[in-house]
Amino acid sequence: MNNSIKAKRYDYLDNIKWVLTIIVILHHSAMTANLEPIGFNLPQVKESMQYQYTILGTFLNINASFFMSLFFFISAYFVLPSFERKGAGKFMLDKLKRLGIPTLMTLLVILPMMSLDYAVSNIKGFFLTGNIDLGVTWFCWTLIVFSGVFALCSQITAGSQKVFVDKPIPSFWKILLFTIIMIPVNFFGLYLMDTLGSTFLGFRLLKNFPMYISMFYFGVLAYRYQWLDKLELKHAFSGILMWIIAIAFIRPIASSYGFDADMVIRGFTVIGMSMFLLYCFKELFNTKGQWSSMLTRTAFAAYVVQNVPMKLTADFYQSFMTQTPLINFVVIAIPSVIGSFAIGYLICKTPVLKRIF
Repeated sequence: MNNSIKAKRYDYLDNIKWVLTIIVILHHSAMTANLEPIGFNLPQVKESMQYQYTILGTFLNINASFFMSLFFFISAYFVLPSFERKGAGKFMLDKLKRLGIPTLMTLLVILPMMSLDYAVSNIKGFFLTGNIDLGVTWFCWTLIVFSGVFALCSQITAGSQKVFVDKPIPSFWKILLFTIIMIPVNFFGLYLMDTLGSTFLGFRLLKNFPMYISMFYFGVLAYRYQWLDKLELKHAFSGILMWIIAIAFIRPIASSYGFDADMVIRGFTVIGMSMFLLYCFKELFNTKGQWSSMLTRTAFAAYVVQNVPMKLTADFYQSFMTQTPLINFVVIAIPSVIGSFAIGYLICKTPVLKRIF
């Protein structure tokens, strides 16, 4: 790494994080109104209005095609400088505190608040099947494991004194080749999920983990070789083109042959949309004001507590709900977003909790 590189502004990465947090909350709000199991779904609407479930399902598919993988990329981008600054021990202690405590809070406080019976059976299920639901903090737990593997590998290779030569962003054809190679790997992840369970050891949906691991690794490389500074319009254009072609053409073709289309297109959609959004935010949203600073500061806490205001809203609204799923989605989504960030703001003002969040 060239230590002479001047400090860069990463306001756009902070902005992506709070925007992605809002998208995650909207995603789960759509699940609540769309009858995808989330634990506090609204009742099914009359048959004549159920076509709107398809619209919400499309929204869910678009989000799922990239958003959590991009979260892993952004999180990994700051892993290397943090590790070099703190050292392995302090680095992992910090991860255990900032990610482990919210995970335990979810498992032992938030889930029991939402359903004590489910929380108890969830913990029992871990000892019976190895599966345990960590709520939205499966992401935190996974980051702890990824960070631990990174720290271990860094310690093992510490004496090799490798000299990292500057590398450009991989060419479009290399990226395309990688996405094709990942197709059987994604199917292997699907096999593991079907065999072991959808929350095995707290890792939610193992079918998505090949791309989670890949994007975490790419995030580390992106910092090492300063790829984000080299991101250009051509990368954004090729990225969104990959995403559109995968969604509009490759997906239906794969489905027509009986394949799990998501596993076929996942590499294309994750990398494609990530390149597009990273470039757009870098060029258009690389500034920070009072509101964006506040949203950035509270985004992680809002992410962790999101199911609390969402369930409260869904339970209250259920007796008044309309037979229009899109309206139900909006009614659930708005209080959930505002409530999550409001609770997150209070958490970040609390003397003890603000040191964690």
